[in-house]
Order: sequence, then structure tokens, then C-alpha cells
Amino acid sequence: MTVDRVKARIMSVMRNLPPLPAVTRQLMNVLGSENASAGEVARVLSSDQALAGKVLKLVNSSFYGLPTEVTTISRAVVVLGFTGVRNLALGFGSIEMLRTLESTIDMRAFWSHALATGAAAQNMALLGPRRIDPEEAFLAGLMHDIGAYVLAAAVPDIYGPILEDTRQDRLAAEAEAIGMTHAQVGQGLLQFWELPEAFSNAARFHHDTARATDGQQPLTGLVALADVLANVWGRSAEPTPAEADLRALIAAHCPSQDRLRASLDGMRAKIAETAEFMQIALPDLGLAAGHTTDAGTLCVVISTEDERRDWSELVLRQLGHRTLAMQPFFNQDPGSQDVGLVLVDGQSLTRQQVEQLLPFLRDTGVPSALMVDHGAHAPRGADHLPQVPVVFTRGDLEPLLTPQHA
Repeated sequence: MTVDRVKARIMSVMRNLPPLPAVTRQLMNVLGSENASAGEVARVLSSDQALAGKVLKLVNSSFYGLPTEVTTISRAVVVLGFTGVRNLALGFGSIEMLRTLESTIDMRAFWSHALATGAAAQNMALLGPRRIDPEEAFLAGLMHDIGAYVLAAAVPDIYGPILEDTRQDRLAAEAEAIGMTHAQVGQGLLQFWELPEAFSNAARFHHDTARATDGQQPLTGLVALADVLANVWGRSAEPTPAEADLRALIAAHCPSQDRLRASLDGMRAKIAETAEFMQIALPDLGLAAGHTTDAGTLCVVISTEDERRDWSELVLRQLGHRTLAMQPFFNQDPGSQDVGLVLVDGQSLTRQQVEQLLPFLRDTGVPSALMVDHGAHAPRGADHLPQVPVVFTRGDLEPLLTPQHA
């Protein structure tokens, strides 16, 4: 299939998508007025019983923790605020439109990643150096990869293999095989829906670290970092960034380790509850209350780089695993025999340290893997170990983990 033919399919899918629901467009018009009132917003919202019901369900959820039940739309509008109502309507409206698309590709992983990105962005919105409306951050995160849904519907035979190969540069593969990237398609769709420019920019540039950290587009930058956190948490169809890009995003948008941890910690409940509201089927990632996956594996990160070790241990704990410090492991202190995975930093250790470490790891028999950043080479003698990126994900770890329970 020629590139021109592929582009024609994509444009056909976008043109044939229905516009946003009438009530959503009416809300956008009302909320865009300087004279908008809560009564007028409530009146428009009440004209769509399904949406009104979802609004009431949301405002009475644990997200808001209100002491008494909200039973009227007018009160719900006061609690949510105009921005919250707008973004909720846009979120539901966009999902309903995308459900009209047909694709042979299972898009549950897409929705899982979209919700995780939205949750991470919302959790960080009030924690970073620049305040961003949390509801706006959630919606931008939810929509950031919306172009992927269009590509999956337009050219599933071409796009399916691209999604399956998670090690390649996804944007480069899209550009070569399709002639445009999911980021470009997403920007075009959000512009077609006449959404605010900040949303279309976030869709277009969330993979562009330079734009995401220059301070000119704070929402884009927040979504870019949230995208990385969502990749780490789930099983994404795209590789994680190089460590330097991650550090740049963190420094620009969430420099506090405690706040970064809080953002990760808040994702689980938000994803599960939003998926229920929006009736989105997700893959099993252990979201159900009381459910555990292969959590509990005791892990050791061997690195002389404090920041890298802190990040790795943060991610391991976020994914439900336990960590043991290096020294107790080297000393074979009580409990060290329960270690189920060792991650070796292939970049901070000297050649001599690696040569001393490898026989020790062989003697312990603990499954081990080498953390190697994008473009870096494995240390001599350690290239037989399985490798994971420095910014590794749940999917990177799963083949390596030996389930252990405390």
C-alpha cells in the first residue's frame, strides 16, 4: 500500500468520525462565555440524562470525599467547577466517538495507558513548580495518544506490527510505514474537534523532550512526564526514554522525590475508578481491591549512582515489589536468601567491580539482569545477562521475576 493510500485512509476515518456530542459542544459554547453561570451550565448538562448521571456518580465518588450525597446537577456543577464539568464532558464525548471506530487491534492496552497517563498528570498537576488545573491535566493525558486509535482503525494491518515491536522507535516506524505519526494524527483530530490548543499541543509534542522542558508549554511537559510514568506502570507499546530525558522532565515538572512518589501512588485507584465510570475494559494489571500479581519479589539494585538507584527502587516498590539494600545482600545477611531478582547497573560500575560481582551472582544463583541505557553498551563479560533499560517498565520486569511473598 502506498503512503498516499495510507494517508487517504487516515483522513477518511477522521472525516467520518461524528462531531462531539451536542451537549458537549453546547457546554463548550456556554463555558466559553465570560457571562457563564452555574445555572446555565446545569441546564445544558441536565439535557443529557446519561452524562448528568455520570457527573453525579463522579461527584459522589471517593475522589471528592464529600460528607453528604450530592443529588442535584446544580450542586454538582458547584463542586466540580466549570473546568471540571467541561473536561468530564469532553472525556466522555471523545470516548464515545472513538467507540464508533472499528479495528482488529485489541485497544484495551491503549485505554489502560491513556487512563494511567491521565491519572499521573492529574496527580502531578498540583505538585509541580507550576500550578496546572488537575482536571485539565487528566483530560490532556487521557487524549495524548488519541491518534493511535485512529491509526488502529485506518490501517490495522500496518499498525498492528508496529505496536507489537516495543523495542523500536515507534515514531520513526510510524513515519516510515504510514507517512505520519500518532502524535501528528492526534493533533489533527483534536484540532478537528476544535479543542483548546493546549490539548492538541500535548498530543503533538509529548514525545519531544526539548519542547516539553522549555517552559513554554507546561501542559505538554506535564503530559510528557506522565506518559513516562504510565509506561513504567503498565505495558506500553512504546519504549521508555533515555535516562537523561527522564531526568530533564522530572527536573522541569516534578523535582521532588516525595511528590513523584505521591503521583505514582495515586495512579492505581484513579485508573480503576475512572475505568468504571467510563465503562472501559482494561487488561488485568492487579487493580482490583485486594488483588496481587507477582508482587512481593525481593529485589536488589546494584549501582554506585544514587539517583539511578533511588529511581529504580521507587519503580520496583510502585510495582508492588520489595527492595533490599546492597550491603545486606553482599554480606548474605538473614533474609538475603529470599532475593528473587538483582538489577545490575551496567553504567556506574567499573570493569573491576563487574568482574568481582559476576562470580558472586553465579554462586548465589539469583536471577540477574543488566540495566543499560539507550545507546550504551554492556560491560565486557556481562553481556550474557538479560538486559532492561535504565527506565524499565512492568513489562520489562515480568519475564525476569521470581514470585516471592513476604
